[in-house]
Amino acid sequence: MERKVIEQVVKDLFFSKEAAEYLGISSQRLNQLVHAGQVIPIKKTPAGSLFLRQDLDERKRNLKTIAPELSTDKDHEKIDLNTPFMHEVMNYYTIQSFFNYSDKKTEPIFKELSAEMDMQQKFSKLIEKVSDRLKLNENDLQKAYRKVVKGFQSLSKGDMIIKKGMKDYPKLLAMTDEAPPYLFLRGNISLLKEKIVSVVGSRGASEDGLKKAHRLARHLGNAGIVVASGLARGVDTAAHRAAIEYHYPTIAVLGTPITRAYPKENEQLQRIISQEGLVVSQFPPSSQVQRWFFPMRNAVMSGISLATAIVEAGETSGALKQADYALKQKRLVFIPQSALDNKNISWPKKYIKREGASKFTRIEDLFVALEQAKIIPTIEEQMSLIDEGTEKVYVHQFK
Repeated sequence: MERKVIEQVVKDLFFSKEAAEYLGISSQRLNQLVHAGQVIPIKKTPAGSLFLRQDLDERKRNLKTIAPELSTDKDHEKIDLNTPFMHEVMNYYTIQSFFNYSDKKTEPIFKELSAEMDMQQKFSKLIEKVSDRLKLNENDLQKAYRKVVKGFQSLSKGDMIIKKGMKDYPKLLAMTDEAPPYLFLRGNISLLKEKIVSVVGSRGASEDGLKKAHRLARHLGNAGIVVASGLARGVDTAAHRAAIEYHYPTIAVLGTPITRAYPKENEQLQRIISQEGLVVSQFPPSSQVQRWFFPMRNAVMSGISLATAIVEAGETSGALKQADYALKQKRLVFIPQSALDNKNISWPKKYIKREGASKFTRIEDLFVALEQAKIIPTIEEQMSLIDEGTEKVYVHQFK
């Protein structure tokens, strides 16, 4: 390796004290962030830890862009936490906090505990048994539980929590390996029973990409399809705004709790969607936002959808993570011909070879595929709903 390359690599590495100074926090606070999984060192030894500049920069961005908590009305009524079901939910997330927010690790443990004791009791009645069973300190358990309760107190009376297995839990999602045990909802829950198509793409989309996302969401809404997206900057925002603008329902699937807004500038949009559409999250209001939450939400977004359309995406876009989940879940994935023609990216050609992925040149092509999959009525039926002026846009070349 050349010396210049080595020097550049070294510049991007920080010892603990340097990392703390770079973030503008104390070394003690840095250790807390590491313990919570919010900052992950690339190497950890008894002599010290090494941090990568890129990871520290991401932590800085999150601090700047995630709103502390969505503001609420003065007459805000809190959700009733004193019910058997709510005890179960809070007990689950108290235990989950000791397993790095992992449902895969927590679910089997919680199932075992439920077989041994009534997990719908107040945690104070269970803490001794849980402590003994999981070999966890009672004080630590109590502290974790108080944090969960504090987070849940930020939920509004109208917020909903549904459990996998309940009738309102999305059937398509329930059939996937990635289905979370609980979903937190704010808005019109009946939208989960409608036909849903996700529109996703780059946060840094071009002006042309934003227009395409807007147009596609508009026509999906006109065809009776509920548009889902992730409320991120760029394509997601354009898709949501199109649905709102034309008074079509839309679903925002968040990588944060429903009580938080990311990015900050979409706080008002999130509030509008919660009033006119639906906001969905698999993350409890007590959780600290982790970077891996965002790709996790892509699995849920794909899981509630019949298909995913990628409008514009780079080689490392989170939209490709959703495409992976969609194909794994046997969903349709649509890729525009313009992406296949782009010589600067290679992912479209890789995906188009996979079963379930299709290209489209015009919006009409995508609708034909949706028709063939029996997701929407025939094109003739759809065209009869569109006036002459709109029809010209409907068949516009999607390039």
